[in-house]
Amino acid sequence: MTATLYIESANMANITKKIKKYSGQHQKNKISRQNENADYARQLETQLKMAGAVQRDFLPRTLPDCDKFNWSVSFMPADWVSGDIYDITRLDEEHIGFYLADAVGHSMPAALLTMFIKQAIVMRETFGSKYKIFTPLEVINNLNQKMCEQHLSGCQFATCCYCLLNTKTLQLDYCRAGHPYPLVIDNQNNAGQLQTRGALLGVFDNAQFEQGHTQLSIGDKLIMYSDGAEPFMGIEQNNDSFNLGTEFEKLLSLPGRQLTAEFENICKANKNPAEVDDITVIVLEISKE
Repeated sequence: MTATLYIESANMANITKKIKKYSGQHQKNKISRQNENADYARQLETQLKMAGAVQRDFLPRTLPDCDKFNWSVSFMPADWVSGDIYDITRLDEEHIGFYLADAVGHSMPAALLTMFIKQAIVMRETFGSKYKIFTPLEVINNLNQKMCEQHLSGCQFATCCYCLLNTKTLQLDYCRAGHPYPLVIDNQNNAGQLQTRGALLGVFDNAQFEQGHTQLSIGDKLIMYSDGAEPFMGIEQNNDSFNLGTEFEKLLSLPGRQLTAEFENICKANKNPAEVDDITVIVLEISKE
């Protein structure tokens, strides 16, 4: 009996030793995997930061210089990279073209699509010593065709609003594709939407878009924004009614640059982490001189 107990005790000690050895090795492996995951996460974050820096290089470094117009932009990506892209370009002495596009989705896939959009949007074409400025309708139609031709996988769609401003007459021509309606704040601080029909880009190559136009006046402000800003702008009740957000409505009388800065503060203060989205806002103010 004593011998049997001794053998069982020895076996138990051996098993315990093996268990401890296995547990120690398991813990080492676990720590090693955690370190590898941490290293991978750091590398991924570094790559995303670099991608974000490259993406920002595609944004305009300077805005058209003109005493009559004050431009301000708030670009707030939800992550290191953004699904929003914009441009503001002087096309000739009397025309400025500008747009805001929003790729459906977030992070790297959406950011890659914005790079395609940046290269695919053509506002002006040169023929020797002559040139042609494309209308907003032509710009949107051409962009939609190029996106459809790519047969993009993963439901890669986008929205866009393109505007063409005559700097001499202050006429604004515009066309939108699934994008939030731009707002015009007149010099009496009344807000109205610029409504035109237009579906998402990259869905149907025969999609129908509509061009509109409006006459701007001294003191007016035009606000173009991506859908991430919609919760802070207001609520569209129906096709004829848009209720401004309480906090945003208080900003309407502010100069364009101050309005943009204060609106950015509102967005940052009221963001819901569970519903984070890219936010871009472009404000054009016609100076009162």
